[in-house]
Formats: sequence, C-alpha cells, structure tokens
Amino acid sequence: MKIRLTALLFSIIGFTATAHADIKTLQQNLKAQYPEIPVKSVNPSPFKDIYEVYMGGRIVYTDETAKYFLVGNLIDVKGQKNITEQREQILKRIDVKTLPLDQAIKHVKGKGERVLYLFSDPDCPYCQKLEKELAKVENVTIYLFLYPITGLHPNAANVARQVWCSKDPYQSWQDYLIHQKKPKKTADCTTPVEKNIQLANQLQISGTPTFFLSDGSRISGARSASDIERLLNAVK
Repeated sequence: MKIRLTALLFSIIGFTATAHADIKTLQQNLKAQYPEIPVKSVNPSPFKDIYEVYMGGRIVYTDETAKYFLVGNLIDVKGQKNITEQREQILKRIDVKTLPLDQAIKHVKGKGERVLYLFSDPDCPYCQKLEKELAKVENVTIYLFLYPITGLHPNAANVARQVWCSKDPYQSWQDYLIHQKKPKKTADCTTPVEKNIQLANQLQISGTPTFFLSDGSRISGARSASDIERLLNAVK
C-alpha cells in the first residue's frame, strides 16, 4: 500500500512539474513570437496540453508552441456554463480601491449602500440608454468617470468638460444624456477628462459604457434596470 501511494505521489509531482514546464515553454514562445502583445496570464484549460492565455484583453487557447490560436467561447454543455466568459469576468476584475475617486462625479441615491463605478461617454448611444435605466435604480452610489471616446464622438470631450464644470455636474450629465439638454456654458475649470482617458486605457476599457461593481467585476454595455439590480445585489 505504501509503495502504491508513493508511486502515486511521484506521479502527481511529475505531472505538476511537466505542466509547469509546458507553461514556462509557452510563456517563452509567446514572448518571442508576439513581443508587442502583453500576456497577462497563462493557465491550464480543461483540455489536455491546451492552455488558456489572457492577452490583448481577451482569452485565447493554444498549445505550448503558440503557433496556432483557438479563439471563441469554451462551453460546458452538460453544466450549461460558458467557461470562457466566466474566466474573463475573473481576469478582467480590478481592485476598485485603487480607483482615483477624485476624478469622478459622485452621485448618491437613497442610502447609497450599493456602489457602481461607471466609465461613460456623453455622446455614446448605449451610454444614454444605460443612464435612462440607472435613473430607475435606487440605493446606489455612482462614481461617474467621464470618458469621451473622441475617435467616435468628436464633440464628446467638450461636452464632458462642460458637465464637469457645471454647478451640479451629475444633474447636467442626466439632462444631456436623458433629455438631450446641452450643458450651460460655464467658465473653464480644471477637469480630469484627460486623466480618465489614460486611466481607461490602463484598465483596458475599449468601449462604453463600462462599469465595475464593488467586488471589481467588469460589466460592459447597456443593461436594464432589473439586470443592474441583480448585479448589485449579487455583491451586496
């Protein structure tokens, strides 16, 4: 019995060492072949000799040679789970405690017990749709990071600056996104818009709206009020 257990133990150790060696080889090949793409992590996948690679803001699958990539969703049919989507949610989480809240507009609704950190573009149609849904959500504190994507919306940066410099910034924001009421012209003031653009790039936020929950989970795109409620309550 002791001999069998010893043999099993050495077998496990050998497998672990091989797996680590294969991951190391893969990491070296990725760095050599794709030096311009930052690799965030390399982990085993449910398939033997195939690895999950988080690079360029997305998950791909490959073997240790890194010559070919499998791109798409890995589905657990029996468990009815999208493994790739679940893993991306984990890998894309951030530490919200590191967010510079002085660069955000703070808006408290009700007791404000739940928290949401939002990166939004004033001229983004999906951001406008999300804002209409957020107006229905109570008991939440919203930290709004103005993030104009000028490549798509040339005037968005100007609107964002006017919103920030308004007497009541969040009301000005809602008036513009929900009621299409332009912000009143105000005297120029120092805004965090450029810093927010840099921050969004650091966080690999490629589109708006994007918001984070208190546990750092990243949510992309417009969501309904009921969906937002569900997401907030899940981390309460």
